[in-house]
Amino acid sequence: MRQLQIEIESIQVSIFCEIVLDVLKKHRSLSINKVLVFAYLIKKERFIPKSVYNGNNTQDIIYKSLSLLSGDYLEFCNSVEFIIKAIHILKTSGDITVENDLLFVMDNMYISNNIFKETTFLEKAIEYSKNMNERQFMKEVTDNV
Repeated sequence: MRQLQIEIESIQVSIFCEIVLDVLKKHRSLSINKVLVFAYLIKKERFIPKSVYNGNNTQDIIYKSLSLLSGDYLEFCNSVEFIIKAIHILKTSGDITVENDLLFVMDNMYISNNIFKETTFLEKAIEYSKNMNERQFMKEVTDNV
């Protein structure tokens, strides 16, 4: 049973390593808090066949994206552990750097085909979130979770 748990954790961490790297390759830098939230949303969207929002949405895009967390508190909390482990592995391996709570991807990263791609809607939400301060962003996260 213990071996099965280790295998499950390894798969979860590797999925989030891929997602975090993909997000940072596209957006160059993002705060740890925002990476936690958006990595979870990207993984979650992979299993939702039809999203409520699409790339045409432009108003209140951050609030709409965070509304996707509604009713998912326990699963989000469980995923945070794996996302943090993924960030640690990527930092230890030298793929990303951390400076003042911001994650940066190294310039020599290769482009790969990822299974967990962010939608146009989430891509826009991530870009808009860069203009929101951390306190306000986390307040919105807690309001929606």
